[in-house]
Amino acid sequence: MNMGQTSRTLRKAIFAGILMCGASAPSLADSGQWYDSHFNKPTTIRANLGGSPKAQRPSMTGREDRKQASRSRPSGVRTASLGSSSSNDAPKRASVSGGGSVNWVASSGCLDGSLKSVIYSMASRFGSVTVSSTCRSSSRNRAVGGAPRSKHLSGDAADFRVHGNVSAAYAALRSSGSVGGLKHYGGGLFHIDNGDRRSW
Repeated sequence: MNMGQTSRTLRKAIFAGILMCGASAPSLADSGQWYDSHFNKPTTIRANLGGSPKAQRPSMTGREDRKQASRSRPSGVRTASLGSSSSNDAPKRASVSGGGSVNWVASSGCLDGSLKSVIYSMASRFGSVTVSSTCRSSSRNRAVGGAPRSKHLSGDAADFRVHGNVSAAYAALRSSGSVGGLKHYGGGLFHIDNGDRRSW
């Protein structure tokens, strides 16, 4: 008898002994057949001294045991994640290549609609925009050194800074049919109005 046959015979004998303890187990005559049908795959039998049969489950390899243990870890264990929630925590930066937002430091409600459209177009094409001046009162206009008949007095002018591609924005403003007066103060700071076509 080789080692494999000896091991199988020994397991059958142990199994037969376990069956004698259980009231609802198969008969000894059937034990060999029952063993063959259930033990072709490694299986763990748990003896039940209380008389009712225990549930059986396939034995697990070392790797499967580790997986099972990891599933039963207490909550609160930190794990790495690339999910969408982590992206919400990242600080948002102004776009420098188009698709940017418009930050209204000055009032937008009093500004001419065509000039608003120009500003939103600049943000979507060339980077985020900050609007620093729109409508001015006479006293405010005097305080900042504005022209006596400034378009800012009637809501027909805006000063804004483009935080992206300044040279491309300047070229687009020069060719825009909605822009009359155009001035680039430098560094992406522009004045536009809907008056006569001019630049200075």
